[in-house]
Amino acid sequence: MLSIIIPALNEEKLLPLLLNSLARQTDKNFSVVVVDGQSKDKTVEIARSYGSKLRNLQVVVSPKASLPLQRNLGAKASTGDWLAFVDADSILFPQFVQRIQSFIETAHPQLFTTWCRPDSEEAGDANIALLYNMVLEMSIILHRPFSPGPLTIVSRDVFAQLGGYDDTRGYNEDVDFSIRAHKKHIPFHIIHETLYVWSLRRLRSHGTIKVAQQYILSALPVLFLNRSFKYMPGYAMGGQLYKKGKRLIGRATLKKYEEKLKNLVKEFIE
Repeated sequence: MLSIIIPALNEEKLLPLLLNSLARQTDKNFSVVVVDGQSKDKTVEIARSYGSKLRNLQVVVSPKASLPLQRNLGAKASTGDWLAFVDADSILFPQFVQRIQSFIETAHPQLFTTWCRPDSEEAGDANIALLYNMVLEMSIILHRPFSPGPLTIVSRDVFAQLGGYDDTRGYNEDVDFSIRAHKKHIPFHIIHETLYVWSLRRLRSHGTIKVAQQYILSALPVLFLNRSFKYMPGYAMGGQLYKKGKRLIGRATLKKYEEKLKNLVKEFIE
């Protein structure tokens, strides 16, 4: 079974979109653990209300808000042989679980992710998501693979072997997790199919240039020293930080986006 672990903090607006996408999965062989970080809104109440739609749902309350801690608590409470860590502002496509299960059975991976799509129809957002996916591909070629925070899937055995996420970190816990996995020669894979919607609300709220500067700055020690920053001034989690997002991207636009991404990756690899 696949256990889907969702750390959340003040996500009463966007968490229902993710939970509804889970309720619509074509493959029902999964469990869900929502780990709340002391939300001040109705996140916990809303999560628990999905008990009738998601038969294998748990809601855990963390003693404090911390992405790595909440992910570790979710892993501890879960029962699946595979763990999928998903951000609360993401949306999973109906075939997500089915495609993940199929990939596990055929490719026998240990740690992987998938391509993502942006959460709006803006051309600029599509370009950002394209770049993000290309950076993922490039990270493998440069021998600096990283499992992204919005979606990381890992076997329980590997998660235990790595000791989970470093919950003393306030930043880059996902990059640190990937570095430790790479040092233990655990291969990282990418499913070349877009299976989830990536929220760009941080870029909209804080400014694309500012967030891009943070990402570039944090990438430098990874590229040159194979280390990552443990903290980033001004970086915080929680739905309270953002304004109302844009309209979700349409099906026709998504199809064109995926075709463009596949062509880019093919050209890049060749």
